[in-house]
Amino acid sequence: MSEEWITRIILLAMMLPMIFYFIALGINTRKTEDMYKRDMTYELNPFTGTKMPVKEKETKID
Repeated sequence: MSEEWITRIILLAMMLPMIFYFIALGINTRKTEDMYKRDMTYELNPFTGTKMPVKEKETKID
C-alpha cells in the first residue's frame, strides 16, 4: 500500500508537463488566430502555435 502513492506521484509528475504543454499550445494558437483574424490551420507551427515564416505574396488574396 505504501508503494501505491509513489506510483501516483510519478505518474502525476509525468503527465502534468504534457497537460500544460497542450494548454499553452492552445493559448498561443488562439492568440495568433485572433491577431490575424482568420483560421490559420495550415500556417501555424504545430510545436509552438505561432505563425511560420511565409512569403507575403503567397498569403495575399488578389
